[in-house]
Amino acid sequence: MMEVVRQNILNFLEAHGLLQEQSKLLVGFSGGVDSLCLLDILYKLRGEYCFKLAAGHLNHNWRGEESRQESLRAEEDCKEREIEFYTKTIPEGLSQTEEEARNQRYKFFNEIAVKISATAILTGHTSSDNAETILYRIIKGTGMTGLKGIPEVRCQKGLPSIYRPLIKLMRKDCKEYCRKNGLIPSVDPSNYNEKYLRNRIRHKLLPELQTYNTGIADSLLRLAQIAKETEDILEPHILQIKLQHISGNLLQTQKFLELSDALKKRILVEYLAENDIERTFERVDRLLHFVQENRDSKSGKTFSIGKNSWVFVCSKEIKIIDHIKAEGAKISVPVSLERETFHPELGVNLKIEKWTRGIPEKFPKEDSKEIYVDLTGIKDSLYLRTRIPGDIIQPFGMTEKTKLKKYLINRAIPEYKRDELPLLVTEKEVLWVAGVGISEVLRVTKIPTHVVRIIKQEVIK
Repeated sequence: MMEVVRQNILNFLEAHGLLQEQSKLLVGFSGGVDSLCLLDILYKLRGEYCFKLAAGHLNHNWRGEESRQESLRAEEDCKEREIEFYTKTIPEGLSQTEEEARNQRYKFFNEIAVKISATAILTGHTSSDNAETILYRIIKGTGMTGLKGIPEVRCQKGLPSIYRPLIKLMRKDCKEYCRKNGLIPSVDPSNYNEKYLRNRIRHKLLPELQTYNTGIADSLLRLAQIAKETEDILEPHILQIKLQHISGNLLQTQKFLELSDALKKRILVEYLAENDIERTFERVDRLLHFVQENRDSKSGKTFSIGKNSWVFVCSKEIKIIDHIKAEGAKISVPVSLERETFHPELGVNLKIEKWTRGIPEKFPKEDSKEIYVDLTGIKDSLYLRTRIPGDIIQPFGMTEKTKLKKYLINRAIPEYKRDELPLLVTEKEVLWVAGVGISEVLRVTKIPTHVVRIIKQEVIK
């Protein structure tokens, strides 16, 4: 068995190009049976293949002194093998849930991986974990993607990929390896606490299912393989649709609505996944309903999908935003006609230049970042700021002034953008909403007196 376990890990590392001398592997090391088995084999392979090895241990701080002692044992295991060791203790007060613990673990592993320039992050997930995960997702409700279970490799944007070298081995194989090599793993009592669904699956549901089918774990893993193969067939088709409909953080509303309901849901799943947002059947179903309800909204509506995350939907676009109301600039900067004006909070330069070119052939569109204006009638001082209560504007082509809020709503400007729009104003009224429209007060009858431009710069924090 020892040779089987070693060979499995060796084959995995070879297949993924992780045995090079320049490789630096960071192991997520709890000190439990699976991660201890993995760490010990990697330690022995290191002597043969000369790659670099480090371990990261996160103390979830759920069991006080007992958790601290486990951290010390994990550190001692690494010192004995001359393996770089990194640890962190989660502060008290965070919710003690499986999801929060998982999020904190991967956040910690990524922090260490970046710090030490790791090539890869390795975790001790086994086929047993995979079978439990598939059953967990079936109970919670999952789609085809969820049935694929734990992937051998999970790629991360801008971070090292996460690899699972034990994913084809069962937990019992790791236990047997530790026993034969005299390794004493830490035993976390919380792994037996049945308030956690995963533990009830492991200790109650799976044993019960084994009375109906002794090979239930293998059946679940075959289901995962079938799901993966089905997804592999669908993926090229789905990719084509994604390329047509998803552009970074943006979906085009009308094109999206032309799809069948099944494809709409699948695209929303992919969209949430692209933006690292948890996707459940209920969330996707409610989000699709929300999109369809607000398909004709001009200024848009928002749908909460988590802490500081909303989906914004309007007739033109669907996008994920991190705020529903922008924070306006606190200062109003006097504008000079002689030099550029910089607004440090907005991160924009405003430049006003005299017109020297005769009658223009055509004027910029109202939503341009450049406008041709007649400042002859402007006697008051000019300022650059964001909106404040009571602002008014005389829309271009209109004889009456209106509230700026109403003007922005009529121009279909989403609420989350309204407070970050640069405004050129006098003390009396708004003359230009940059990128949206100008006031009738600036109308050019024949030849402009000035050109006004606004240029985005890096914001000074």
